[in-house]
Amino acid sequence: MAISEGKDLTVFVDESGIIAKQYSDKDDYFIISLLCVENEKIPFLKKMFTKYRLQVVKRKAELLKELTVNKEVKGSSLSESEKNTIYSKILDKCTDGFELSIIVLNNNTTTQKFRSNSSRSFNYLIKEYLEIYFKRHSCFKNINSINFIIDERNVATGAKFTLEEYLNTELNLTEHFCNNDIKVHYADSKKYILLQMTDFISNTYFRYYQKKDNKAEDNINLLNNRACNKKVFFFKNKK
Repeated sequence: MAISEGKDLTVFVDESGIIAKQYSDKDDYFIISLLCVENEKIPFLKKMFTKYRLQVVKRKAELLKELTVNKEVKGSSLSESEKNTIYSKILDKCTDGFELSIIVLNNNTTTQKFRSNSSRSFNYLIKEYLEIYFKRHSCFKNINSINFIIDERNVATGAKFTLEEYLNTELNLTEHFCNNDIKVHYADSKKYILLQMTDFISNTYFRYYQKKDNKAEDNINLLNNRACNKKVFFFKNKK
C-alpha cells in the first residue's frame, strides 16, 4: 500500500473478550481492533460494508430480523464463512484508504496489578500500540488530525473522560504524533456503520485466538494483509 501523508483519520475501536482480574492458567485473550480510515474514504467504505453485509444477512431470516430490529448485526451472529464473503469483497473494492490495527493481550502473561483496573489497562494498551508500533509501521505518516470513535458499550463510564487527555499528554505534548490534538469520542455502534464493521473484525480475531476457530484463521490471513505491518501487536506484561 502506498504511504499516505498529511491525512485526516478516523479510528473506529471495538474490543472482544475481557481484561480478567482473576488469574487463569489457560490462555485467555482480550482483543482490541482499530479500523483506521482516511476521512475522505469513509463514505465508500461504509457503502461497501453495508452492501456486502446485506447480501449475506438477507440469506437468513434471523440475521435479517436482527439487522432490522437492532439496526446492526453483531459479528458473533455470523459464521466466519459468512464473514469471509464480506471481507473478500471489501478488500477487493477498497484497495487503499484504510488500515487495520489489532492489539492482542493474553491475560495469563500479565501481572495481577495490570489487570486490576481494566479501564486504565485499556487506555495503556492503546497508547503503547500507537507509540511503539503505529508510529513506526503505519502507512499513515504526518497525520493532520486523528479522531477515535470507541464503542461506548465496552467502556466503563470513568474511562470515557481519561483517554483523550492521556493520549495527548503521552503522544502529542513533547513528541509529535499528529498536527492537531487527538480527539476521542464514545458512541453507540448502531449509529456508526464502521464501528459495526470493526465489531466483525474484532470478533474474528477473538474466535481465532480464544476459540481456535479454523475458519477464523482463514479470515485472519486475509485481514492481516491490510493490518499495520501485516501483523498483530502482541502486548506482554511479564509477571
